[in-house]
Amino acid sequence: MKRRDFMQLLAATGMTASLPLSINKAHANAPDQFLVIVNAGGGWDPTSLCDPKGNLGQYLSERPSARNGGSINSVAINTTTKRNPVSGMTWSDTPRLNNSDEVTARVDQQFQHFFTTFHDKLTVINGIDNGTNNHNTGNRATWSGNLETGYPSLAALFAASKNPSLPMAYISNGGYDFTASLVSRARASSAGFIDRLANPNSDNYHYKSEDSSTDIYARVKQAQAERIARQKANESLPLRRQQLNQLFTVRQEDNNLAQLSDEKEIIEDVLPTNAHMNNREQGFKRQASLIAAAFKSGIAASANLSTGGFDTHGNHDNAHYQNLGDLLEGVAYLQEALTIAGIAERTTVVIGSDFGRTPYYNSGNGKDHWPVTSVMVMHPTGSGKGGQVFGASTDKFMSQPLNRTTGMPDSNGELLTPAHVNLALRKELGIDDHEFARQYPLTVDDFSIFS
Repeated sequence: MKRRDFMQLLAATGMTASLPLSINKAHANAPDQFLVIVNAGGGWDPTSLCDPKGNLGQYLSERPSARNGGSINSVAINTTTKRNPVSGMTWSDTPRLNNSDEVTARVDQQFQHFFTTFHDKLTVINGIDNGTNNHNTGNRATWSGNLETGYPSLAALFAASKNPSLPMAYISNGGYDFTASLVSRARASSAGFIDRLANPNSDNYHYKSEDSSTDIYARVKQAQAERIARQKANESLPLRRQQLNQLFTVRQEDNNLAQLSDEKEIIEDVLPTNAHMNNREQGFKRQASLIAAAFKSGIAASANLSTGGFDTHGNHDNAHYQNLGDLLEGVAYLQEALTIAGIAERTTVVIGSDFGRTPYYNSGNGKDHWPVTSVMVMHPTGSGKGGQVFGASTDKFMSQPLNRTTGMPDSNGELLTPAHVNLALRKELGIDDHEFARQYPLTVDDFSIFS
């Protein structure tokens, strides 16, 4: 498939892309590790997830107009079933949602399945001071480590450092995905496009005769191959022969897509997106299966997965907890998809959001923007890392100085910021000393988050 046709078909199927122009992209070396950024758009509430505070009425006296008795959450901290006894990792219990036992049980199961299944490969980072409650600025800070414009996202920096000439080196489904022109970005608004791209013959017989008796597309490819073979046979200059070889390789580019489609089908045969823990919406999982298949096919190094619904200025509990449950279920699906693809031991997943939400309920039983947040990092399977919590917020959900080695509160310590988190992630991913990373320095002290 020609690049021009490929781009036209991308636009027709809801996907726009900016792909590498280098002639060697079709046979670029596959990466040895992968990165997925999971963006919870709108500003999630860590106190309803991985940094629970309970319903102790911390704001009862100073905010008498706050709902739920001035408490941070409407449900108590449960250290019996919502805590891992080895790591001390805790997660939120589930309040009664929509006045429904069924809904409450579903969300509780989603939380419990995620944390009990993956706690040993999970590092929870709490008490991060994002320094803003603006959506765009917070998103940029979380995923680049810098409040100011111009810094590439961590996923873009990773893909550029690994191999920017991969056919779809950096796949983005939303969130902060600025690349600083270090790598091309493929933006996917729908995962259903890939089968059409991979098999043009199936698209309303576009490349077949009307009765399907003649595969015109196959004949065109055969004629191209024969023509290049004749040109190579008649060409005596070594450089020209090399260029013809490269041209032939590029014209096999659709083989990458065919392999991606095959891998995606294998994953979804084992893990149907519509039959996994009864999720209400399957778009996140379709994105996840596509990304796992792209990694397995060797055509991508990093990806953004993005979902929204977290800007809950009203009716916080009923909306936010259900969206968090779906998010955790989607990430659990992603992990299983990576395992089926055989690449879970080479993939890091980072989960975060724009910022946090206020540690009290407003008059509409919602929560507003708050600069304190958390990030969760899922390490590669078998890495021996995880099962730990680094950092802490106060009982009123404020950032506090931390010891840079232990992550424990320390009056002589420093506030933990997105710059510290991104610097630690760059080092954990092995890209901190790459020339691209040096172009965008994070000049902060080290926190030993992953030691």
